[in-house]
Amino acid sequence: MRSRGAAKRLYLHNSAVAAFFLIFSGGCAVLPAKSQADLRPDGVVAERDHLAQAVAAVEATPWPKPEPVSLLSRITGGGERVSFSDVVAIYVDALSAYDNRSKALLSDAGANLEKAAALNQAANAAVYAPRLSMNDVILLETAIGALRENRRVYEAAAKALRERGDEVDPIAMEAIADQYAQAIRTLGESADRLAERIENDRSRTYAAPDRKAGNNFSGI
Repeated sequence: MRSRGAAKRLYLHNSAVAAFFLIFSGGCAVLPAKSQADLRPDGVVAERDHLAQAVAAVEATPWPKPEPVSLLSRITGGGERVSFSDVVAIYVDALSAYDNRSKALLSDAGANLEKAAALNQAANAAVYAPRLSMNDVILLETAIGALRENRRVYEAAAKALRERGDEVDPIAMEAIADQYAQAIRTLGESADRLAERIENDRSRTYAAPDRKAGNNFSGI
């Protein structure tokens, strides 16, 4: 079952997509992209860039991302170009460069969690930005997906190390799993706050009086 916050984020995301197609479906004149960029305050651009960079840091991993094949390749019997199992094997092999592979794994996971904490700080700051869009919420949802994937890889890699005879502290791995769960939950709450702020901004915009008309009820 979707959480109330997740449902709200999905509604706003769909609204943003619908607005995009409405604008570009013809009959509506829009400003050129360059003119629109010129209208954006530097502070808004910098805030969004900071958020995007923080998300990219969370997504950065010491292994390649799984790459699903096209529909045509799938029909003809092809598998993923880089499967999840391949990713785990590549990462475990990379850990062989360290004297203590399990310690290196825990260090990598800890570094990824630190980047998640930095992203959450950036998300909390973004709530007070002068202007937000659903792109900001989508960025956080992308990071949440990356964290879930990273957690899977670290857990699978730890299992593979044990099968190779390495000692991997189960308590430390349990703590890592708990920290990932907390990071995902916290970022989800931050995404909810951003979505709520966007919804409130829209409500105020729709409720605001037409200032150009001047509310001149006297007829003067």
